[in-house]
Amino acid sequence: MTLILHSKDFETIVSHCKEEEPIEACGIIAGQIRNCDGKIVKEVHRIYRCKNKLHSPIEYKIGAEEQLRIFSEINDNCLDLLGFYHSHPNTSSNPSKIDEKRANYVGYSYLILSLHPIKISSWILEQQGFFTKEKLNII
Repeated sequence: MTLILHSKDFETIVSHCKEEEPIEACGIIAGQIRNCDGKIVKEVHRIYRCKNKLHSPIEYKIGAEEQLRIFSEINDNCLDLLGFYHSHPNTSSNPSKIDEKRANYVGYSYLILSLHPIKISSWILEQQGFFTKEKLNII
């Protein structure tokens, strides 16, 4: 699988994460999923900035009402839920132990942005507690 992220959306994520530092920023990504020559390609068309209800530098939580409202908007706009993004203000762009424990949307993308230095990686939650790296193209 490949996740395509447009540079303007990458900049939106970076800006959001810098604004929220030192806490983890978080959000939802939506777009379209298509099959290109037998390969699944997910292209991001919309970034939804969310509030971290935990106000924590090491973990995040999107509120249920906010998440439901965004999921409904994604559906109303005929988009696909692609996954989530969050920042790691002080660590790498690899999933943390907390990410492994708390992530529960199996099959979805998890973009993680490290702020020092700026680096973004995409991960697929294969099963509870287990991520695999996803190819990420920023265009």
